[in-house]
Amino acid sequence: MYSYVTFSALLSAIVGTSVAVWLLVRNESGRPAFAFGLFMLTMAVWSATHVGTLMSETVRWQLRFTQLSYVSVVFAPITWLVFALRYTDRSEWGSGRRIALLSVVPVLTLGFVFTARHHSLFYSSISLTEVGGRPFLETEPGPWHVVNVAYSYMLLLIGTGLLVDAALTNNRLYRRQSAVLLTCALTPWLVNGAYHIGVRPVPEIDPTPLAFTLVGIPLAALVLRTDLTTFVPIAHERVFRTLDDPVLAISPDDRILEANASAHSVLGADRPLEGVAAETVLPAELSDGEPFHLPLEATVSCSLPVDGETRRFLAQCRAIAPERAAGSRGAIVSLTDITVHLNQRDALAAKNDALETQTAKLELKNEQLERLASVVSHDLATPLATGESLLQLVRADLEGTDPELEQLLDELETVHDRLREFSAALPELARESTDVESPIECDLETVAEAAWNVVDTHDLTLVVESTRTVRADPRRLQQAFENLFQNCVEHGSASSRPRVGDGSERGSASSQRVESTTETGATTVRVGTLEADDAPRATARPDTSSPLPDRVGFYVEDDGPGIPFERREYVLRFGVSTGSGSGYGLAIVRTIVEAHGWSLAVVDSSQGGARFEVLDVE
Repeated sequence: MYSYVTFSALLSAIVGTSVAVWLLVRNESGRPAFAFGLFMLTMAVWSATHVGTLMSETVRWQLRFTQLSYVSVVFAPITWLVFALRYTDRSEWGSGRRIALLSVVPVLTLGFVFTARHHSLFYSSISLTEVGGRPFLETEPGPWHVVNVAYSYMLLLIGTGLLVDAALTNNRLYRRQSAVLLTCALTPWLVNGAYHIGVRPVPEIDPTPLAFTLVGIPLAALVLRTDLTTFVPIAHERVFRTLDDPVLAISPDDRILEANASAHSVLGADRPLEGVAAETVLPAELSDGEPFHLPLEATVSCSLPVDGETRRFLAQCRAIAPERAAGSRGAIVSLTDITVHLNQRDALAAKNDALETQTAKLELKNEQLERLASVVSHDLATPLATGESLLQLVRADLEGTDPELEQLLDELETVHDRLREFSAALPELARESTDVESPIECDLETVAEAAWNVVDTHDLTLVVESTRTVRADPRRLQQAFENLFQNCVEHGSASSRPRVGDGSERGSASSQRVESTTETGATTVRVGTLEADDAPRATARPDTSSPLPDRVGFYVEDDGPGIPFERREYVLRFGVSTGSGSGYGLAIVRTIVEAHGWSLAVVDSSQGGARFEVLDVE
């Protein structure tokens, strides 16, 4: 009889070793299957040492193999607990430090086992007895043996309790897998428990390895034929049931295996979904009233009534076991609510359409404005030419020299010149009045130097004290700099300049007689940047009703005679000159600045000259 028992134990060792090696090689160390492989390896070693015990005939060798068997016996409960923790997604409970603490009792047990002949802590007595004509080791348990048994069964009970809880979960996908696993794994422990309480069909023989022989082969077959090696964590409850999107597990026969809380809320708030045919609850776009047929890895847009309104969803179908493709044991269907996204997309599209329409209207108005300015400029040319010709005829027909009449003719000629300048500047004013549509990054120093090279600045010197990058139309920004530099030349040149007695050339809107006076001219023009914490200077802004501007920006200043405070309010108006110019240069500067969304202020420079500050620059 004992030869059959020995053969069964040997077969158990071979099967256990094969399954263990297969699991350890196929899986990473952090996976549940790897921990189960370690557990199977301890069982295999236990069976192998039991074979050695059965084949030994001396006390010395039987004790030696019994001692070796305890290497497996004491660590089997720990590997079982580690597997249960990983399988139920509680790996954080089984940290390295905790496993080390749990190993203290097993290590002490091994120490007592291998020194058992020198004390009575583990075995109170060791002797050799004969059963059926064969010698067997007979031992009486000592106090630490009781501690070891209690400790081992405590760990086994904890691990088993975790797996029982997992097997009883509502997760239909894995309930059968857990039940089969529990049946195969608990049977040997039940047999071992019966052995320890005295139920021994074969006296002096521990039937635990034989029990593993009985369940080892079907367990190996289960491992080979199913996805048990992957050990999908039962604690998918933490993820699956807490997802915000509705998620359903569909069986191969198109029935709902499981649905999370969101799916119940959206698809079946008043009825259970498990076991129901998928086509009866899923959107019509996914089934059309026929058996569920959404292809794997497909994505389909669909709609569902939710709380009295129709909401749009994006349905995605994935295989439960992607590596098995068409042979998968079902599918996972998720429904992502995209109603808000679509509404936002539609609202954004409507805004874009409105902006495009508004932009088209603005472009049309700009074109009409430029066209009108060109027409007016062209139509002014003819009467101006006629007026100038008549003026020449009048001068030719005059006999003698009447000073008053000559003065009136000079003034009339000046009016003709101003009208011709206005006619020439009108198209440019229309162009510069339009908003800047596509600004780019521009360096102030680069633009300023380009403008300085265009203007005839005589003996003036340009100093760029600081620079920055601004978003602007580089052509129009350079035009603004050109006009500001030209104003410095005309307003602050070191020559005899006309000075307006009541402000026509320096800010008054009325025509006054011009006096001539000589003032010290400008020698240096400075360009620099303004920061938010720079102190504001005394200023006269074009629009005093608007809020104070942001100090961030840049400036252009000279060291000439400056512009009197009371006249600064008018110098940015059309036709008002600060020197010998036409009176449109600074007006064009203001137009360009405002087209960029900035503001322009006239203040005193640090040397007492004129300073133009461009503010509200981003």
